[in-house]
Amino acid sequence: MKLDVFMDKQYLGGYNIGTTSEVRIGRGRKNQIILPDSEVSRKHARLVRHGAGYMLIDESRNGTMMNGKKVNNVRLESGDEFQIGSFKIKLDDDVDDWDQPTEESRVLDKESFQGIVGTSPAIRNLFEFIKRVSASDGTVLINGETGTGKELVARAVHALGVRAKGHFVAINCSAISPDLVESELFGHEKGSFTGAVKSRKGAFEQANGGTLFLDEIGELSLDLQPKLLRVLEEGVIRRVGSQIENEVDVRVVAATHRDLKEEVDNGNFRADLLYRLFVLPLFVPPLRERKEDIELLTRHFMGSRGELVPEAQQYLVDHPWPGNVRELKNVLERACIMKVDGSIEPGDLIFLDEEGTKPEFSDDHSLEDLEKMYYSRALEKSDGSIRAAAKSLGIPKSTFFDRLKKYGLTKGDGD
Repeated sequence: MKLDVFMDKQYLGGYNIGTTSEVRIGRGRKNQIILPDSEVSRKHARLVRHGAGYMLIDESRNGTMMNGKKVNNVRLESGDEFQIGSFKIKLDDDVDDWDQPTEESRVLDKESFQGIVGTSPAIRNLFEFIKRVSASDGTVLINGETGTGKELVARAVHALGVRAKGHFVAINCSAISPDLVESELFGHEKGSFTGAVKSRKGAFEQANGGTLFLDEIGELSLDLQPKLLRVLEEGVIRRVGSQIENEVDVRVVAATHRDLKEEVDNGNFRADLLYRLFVLPLFVPPLRERKEDIELLTRHFMGSRGELVPEAQQYLVDHPWPGNVRELKNVLERACIMKVDGSIEPGDLIFLDEEGTKPEFSDDHSLEDLEKMYYSRALEKSDGSIRAAAKSLGIPKSTFFDRLKKYGLTKGDGD
């Protein structure tokens, strides 16, 4: 027995019930079946095993429809269909009497989609929803833990949408000084503040006709949230230091690792802005929920630089991955830089411990030895260029230079 999910008779994916006693359906991330639609409640309905069949229990405000009528508690048999929001769900062993997914209507069995690598059910479900969301021009809110690849999802939404020929502008709300966020978003006029030596377009004007990606939207200060809300509702911006309003035509894709509903409850985020952003929600699954993708991701990040012995690959699968795909990429990058020759073994894979203060390793090197080798080999692989070595490790050039001085390493002739 399984549940198959459709939208406009296009197959979006299935969920194998098996021996499961209860299946939760809704918009929230803790459901087994996640339906990203503003008409779907966070905890919308439950399917509970009842004898040889199942009971469908509605727990929503918007209602669950069956045969054109709202239902609260109803027994389902194989072949029964019900509707939640714009999604139709069927309880059955097969889907022969439905329009089957065509080559155009589903993601094919490929190893990546718009730069997002994976073949697991969780990531394929995300691929399908990206396709559905991209067909619209509404505001998108991407939720997912740090390091899951939310910007890749935003770029995919842009590339597949009607604004693909426009600019894609990305702003990380947590990486900009609070004093400069307003200028970064809306622009400023010459002389509007110290250092404003000339007028400058903000991100909204730069993205006009295209897509603006607001990463870590949950970090936006409360005093700026009403201004962002006004842009979303009226499509006009006002530069810092100006009294003139300029119209902008921008699709906003926002992302956060925070639970914005909880932030609203705590007084850190405006409820009206949340509801304005929460038009087309997407959830990016953490790596621990799609571990079948780890081997594929490993090959993707390693390329031709080396390979892992089976024990090392299993070591990766067993790791909990609090830093998600970004952590995996960094672990493999360290291993490639520090391994002198031969295949990568478990002892070559360095993780942060639970406190996040020091790496775990299983060889005889001290932590200082490992760090010295780490920077030395990065420098060697970059032909002595501090700039290139720092970029390969994802750290500032000044930080890399400080490490060279600490360990008495020479920078060579590259910089």
